[in-house]
Amino acid sequence: MNTKPRFSKATKKQTLADQVAETIREAIITADWQGGEALPTEPELAEQFGVSRAVVRDATRMLAAQGLVEVRHGKGVFVTGSQTEAFGDALLLALRRNGASAWDVEQFEQMVFPEVCALVASQASAEELVDIRDRIQRSMETFATINRRYWNSGETPPPDEHSQMVNAHRDAVKAMFDATHNRVWQLLAEPLLNLREMRHWEAGDLTVDEAIEMESSYWQAVLAAIETRDPKQARERVARLMQLPPEAVEAMQQTPVAELVRIPIPLPRIRPGF
Repeated sequence: MNTKPRFSKATKKQTLADQVAETIREAIITADWQGGEALPTEPELAEQFGVSRAVVRDATRMLAAQGLVEVRHGKGVFVTGSQTEAFGDALLLALRRNGASAWDVEQFEQMVFPEVCALVASQASAEELVDIRDRIQRSMETFATINRRYWNSGETPPPDEHSQMVNAHRDAVKAMFDATHNRVWQLLAEPLLNLREMRHWEAGDLTVDEAIEMESSYWQAVLAAIETRDPKQARERVARLMQLPPEAVEAMQQTPVAELVRIPIPLPRIRPGF
């Protein structure tokens, strides 16, 4: 009786370039080569591996395609920093090609962020909570300064100041993802944050000071939820805070992913973040 195993596909045979690329890849993953560090020259690598320079060149192309190295013409091959930027760009492109809306991102965030806050409540150190509070405070100061400058005129902040608000907000939220102590959330934070834009609510009769107070109140409520140190409470409180009125949901459904959402109603008195 034939007892030999049957295979549906042959195992892919590694080329010399595959082997060289895999060895270098492992060295980068294990931090033998740090981000920003130059790899040995092409002749040096060829000598070390006992292969031709053409093989090294092919291996380099593979690593570059994976976002692990970048070729700087005239300078050499360098290990890239974080790969999250490249991943985020690819994710955004894929979502745009699939016709995703700002609501797709918001709905996903409504599932994710309460869970992140629950983890922060149970895992963050006292020092990390202080850091989160400080970053939120800086975000609120940036939000207040820039909105006071443009609120009454009805003008939209110029791109550089708009970016300052967005980046300050992302910096604060990323600190929360980091404080989960979960490697997956830590790596996903930046790509997920890059999928969303700020929201423009109809001003109505709301003054700039009231808008700033409402934004601050929202974040103070998030902080209070985390500082309970009770994951269940944190999750439930933040989930309630993130609920949006139907008009906001409809506006998001009609806005492409990563574009500014214009919501045709005044800011709710219970502020659901921006």
